[in-house]
Amino acid sequence: MTDPVAIVVHELGGEPLLEAIELDPPGPGEALVRIVASGVCHSDAWAIEHGNWGEPFPMTLGHEGAGIVEEVGDGVTHVAPGDPVLLAWAVPCGACPTCDRGEPRKCAHGWSQPPRVRLARTGETLLGTLSLGTLATHTIVHAAELIRLPTDVDLSRVCLLGCGASTGVGAVVNTGRIRTGASVAVIGLGGIGLAAVQAARIAGADRIVAIDLVAGKLDAARALGATDVVDASTGDATEAVRALTGGDGVEAAFEATGHAVVVEQAVAMLTRGGVAVAIGVPTPDSEVTLPWGAHAYPNKIQLRITDGGDPLLEDFSTWVGWFRDGRLDLDAMVTREASLTEADVREAFRAMLAGEVIRTVIRITPG
Repeated sequence: MTDPVAIVVHELGGEPLLEAIELDPPGPGEALVRIVASGVCHSDAWAIEHGNWGEPFPMTLGHEGAGIVEEVGDGVTHVAPGDPVLLAWAVPCGACPTCDRGEPRKCAHGWSQPPRVRLARTGETLLGTLSLGTLATHTIVHAAELIRLPTDVDLSRVCLLGCGASTGVGAVVNTGRIRTGASVAVIGLGGIGLAAVQAARIAGADRIVAIDLVAGKLDAARALGATDVVDASTGDATEAVRALTGGDGVEAAFEATGHAVVVEQAVAMLTRGGVAVAIGVPTPDSEVTLPWGAHAYPNKIQLRITDGGDPLLEDFSTWVGWFRDGRLDLDAMVTREASLTEADVREAFRAMLAGEVIRTVIRITPG
């Protein structure tokens, strides 16, 4: 094993630092993975600012990774050393109340990373973002969070299915349950939103309205399947969607920003019986105000919340298949590639928050 390192944040709002790490052998049901590539996702930035969903600092960043299994613990049979794998935090845990009652798509995803990774200079335990910690040369995770991949798949692209792409696709096919011929709006065209646009196309939607403030993202959405685009910097997006649909509105609207006002817009642009799906992770103090009596109630509007696309294990294999046969274009969603250095990772976060990229993929070890 090469000397293992990871991108670590030590406190709320802290800077990402490249740190040496140490790893214990994987325990029962666990696996050691050498990370080949990892996307930089808005949820990493959210974790820096708001905390790692209850887990303590210091924290290893990254949760959108793919790599090669190097060692497995007792009882692990579905992956073996040498297997290429996708790491996925949103797989059902099998132990929460919703899983127990047979509704795994409503899983709480209460994974906590095994305490096998330590900061070399202090010995402190490192728990990764969303239980994974993929902005690192190596990580140890619950093997149940690993999806075995075909040996010919490009790990620098399929890693996006670890979070952003699977969240957007799953929001459309699992949470929104889009049918052939549907009319759809997607608000926010980062990695999640553009994956949602593609999933709506794959599902057979007739009209796909893509909405953003950045002209380049509108161009990307059109190339990936949007039939119409709306520049929200020039006017009211809800009015624009209603104008495009003859005043009726769309059957489904997907919010992919995490901003409460955009959830309100998604509800407002729905036709009778329409479904709004909130995808983005909000700040803890967010509140949504809806026109309940004037629109939502009389028109039988539904508001649903997705958590990582609400996938089952078999969904990931299906979506990898869509990538391999060309229906899901992950290449177009990678704007930049970079290395596992402090400078490159910090630049990746800056570019993401500035809206300059769809995704930066960090290439970490040879694939």
